[in-house]
Amino acid sequence: MRIPSFPRLLLFIVVYGALAMFSMSTRDPVTHSTIVWPAAGILLGTLMLAPYRQWPVWALLTVVLHTGVALLHARALPVSLLLSLLNLLVMAGIAAAWRHQAGERQTLTNPSSLFWFVLLVLVGCIVGAYVGVFLLHAFGYVSGRIDPQIFAVADGVGALIGAPLVMAWAGFHPARSDGASRRNAWLGLLGFLALIVTAELAFDGPTATAVLASTRYELSYLPLVFVVLIAMVWQRRGMTLALVVLAAIAGLNTYQGEGPFAASAYGLTNPLLEVQLYLGAAALLGLLMATMNASRDEALREAVAWKVRAESMLLSTNQLMYEVDPRDGKVVWAGQMVELLGLDASALPTLASFIERVHPEDRERVTRYAEQRGSGDTNARKQRFRFLTGDNEYVVLRDIGAPVVDFDDTVYRVGGLLRLDESDVEQG
Repeated sequence: MRIPSFPRLLLFIVVYGALAMFSMSTRDPVTHSTIVWPAAGILLGTLMLAPYRQWPVWALLTVVLHTGVALLHARALPVSLLLSLLNLLVMAGIAAAWRHQAGERQTLTNPSSLFWFVLLVLVGCIVGAYVGVFLLHAFGYVSGRIDPQIFAVADGVGALIGAPLVMAWAGFHPARSDGASRRNAWLGLLGFLALIVTAELAFDGPTATAVLASTRYELSYLPLVFVVLIAMVWQRRGMTLALVVLAAIAGLNTYQGEGPFAASAYGLTNPLLEVQLYLGAAALLGLLMATMNASRDEALREAVAWKVRAESMLLSTNQLMYEVDPRDGKVVWAGQMVELLGLDASALPTLASFIERVHPEDRERVTRYAEQRGSGDTNARKQRFRFLTGDNEYVVLRDIGAPVVDFDDTVYRVGGLLRLDESDVEQG
């Protein structure tokens, strides 16, 4: 067993303890369960990242904090121990199963990892809710029918918001720049301010009445737009902060009896349960957008890396790379064209313009090779011909290329490499 660092332990104690203290004030008198339990997400995120050898420390700390806070709020010791141990086992089970499925890529920015995270949270919290109800009845701590949704909603929404927050900010170190453009930084800031304003309009009763003369349920959709915007421009860290702010504004105002959920009657026994379902939907939306954005950025980074590799190869081997579109004959060039041919890419925009500068004695053969490649012939791969450079002299070029055949057997592109044969140069 290895002890986590003191700053991590202190941060966990402060955050988990503060959330537990607030949650105990929402405790349901019948089920003994808290109606909100964001501390579950803090525990889950910690276990998803912490080495297994540190789990006993986090488990002991969680049970002590959970039970201690519950006792301060006059919850019976047996019930406190039962619910704290059950919550620990559920979150530990979700974390272990997710880490097994995620493998080495333990991040929520991967679509597969996000899918398993959401699925395991939903299944784990529902199963844990029914087990909790069964145990409370079995030990005689409650009488009468208990709705398991109180347990499931509190744990599930807390996990969907808290765990991504922990994972996004774990290992964060301030830096001069995180790679975000100034435009994205300003867009994210404007989106964050708009989120706060629209959340206040939607959930703060006096503000909504004074500004819009309404506290309609439809107003709650406004903040979701800005959660998505923040996820797009500020990535997962900004998105998790946006969810925390939205949860704080919506939850606290609903707790005070304000906002569209406070006076609603959609079937749940407590408005805090309804607002948590809303926050759960917001969390899923933000996580999905952040994952899509991260996948796009990863693809862009990979494309840039391959571009750098290709340019390095062309520069070091003194070659040119070309790509011909067989539909219109347009050519895309890469490499040091001016140094090798004395021409830039704008001087050779099409295959026809390139062939015009081929030596008259070689032009027919080069044209025939181009037609063969354009029709999908893979045998016309290599050739050698003379070419008139921008310096008005002929050089000998070695060409190797082939067609790129699409899934429907049509030629998508014709690509290849040109290399200067410096051993054989003729003056024009």
